[in-house]
Amino acid sequence: MQNSDISLLVVDDEFEIREMICDFLRDSEGYTVLEAESGPQALEILKTSRVDLVLSDINMPVMKGFDLLKEVREHYPAIKRVLITAYNVEDYLELALKHDIGNIFVKAAPFNFKELSSCLSNLLNNDFFGLKHYFNSDVEITEFKINSSKGLDKDAEKIVEIAGESEKRKRVELVIVELLTNAIFYGMRNELPDKKETWKHDFVLPDDKAIAVSVAKDSEKYAISISDLGGRLKKSDVLYWLNRQISRDQDGLPLGLYDSHGRGFFIVRKYIDRLIINIDQAKRTEVIIVNYYSRTYEGNKPIYINEI
Repeated sequence: MQNSDISLLVVDDEFEIREMICDFLRDSEGYTVLEAESGPQALEILKTSRVDLVLSDINMPVMKGFDLLKEVREHYPAIKRVLITAYNVEDYLELALKHDIGNIFVKAAPFNFKELSSCLSNLLNNDFFGLKHYFNSDVEITEFKINSSKGLDKDAEKIVEIAGESEKRKRVELVIVELLTNAIFYGMRNELPDKKETWKHDFVLPDDKAIAVSVAKDSEKYAISISDLGGRLKKSDVLYWLNRQISRDQDGLPLGLYDSHGRGFFIVRKYIDRLIINIDQAKRTEVIIVNYYSRTYEGNKPIYINEI
């Protein structure tokens, strides 16, 4: 399908932001773009126009973005939904879980048009697995497999070396060990998180069930993909775990402080510029981490959880 055959509805009460996004999507990406300055106006447009995806700001007068996308989900379930905000995404995790929102894009300064393009294209084409979506076709992607839980520290060192990370090397190695452990023991072996003392390490996964690792880099960033063929992760679980780590009890402590599972993704989000989770239920789970070499896109981080 050509982009000109795809219709997007952009909803934002700030005229300058709305026009900037619409101009990019229309002129640079070639989409058919409709626009609305409020939730009620967007709902009126949806009554008479075919729309493939709604991109809505969160904080708007009259009707908030979550309320708008709730109506879209109820009355137009085939329409893809993405929220956009200039604020801390973690403040909205509970609402994202409640309304089944997996993608919240951040209005960074400077605005990351490439990232918005990838986010929307992946959703619209229902094709979000793999690093190819984040790099030009001439960028080399290094691929290999991990069959055992023994030596994950060495595996992490190898991956970081390929990525060319130096400034945050130890933190990234910690993240990779965490993600590899999750992929092996939860994704493929279906182990219980509260029984880690009983986990066995004297095994070798056959090649057709091994953990797939991909690494790519360009002048702006590097990305690492870790995939398992278990497909046991769920979008709702990830949002729940993340929310548990940022929500506080009456003593000011995280609700998930003593949880036996789920802290890993919170740590990853803290140490990594972009965390992308792709899920094909019962078939495949992919976790992609992206770090930028410069500090251009520091600040509030988006959330990308795609689930088939």
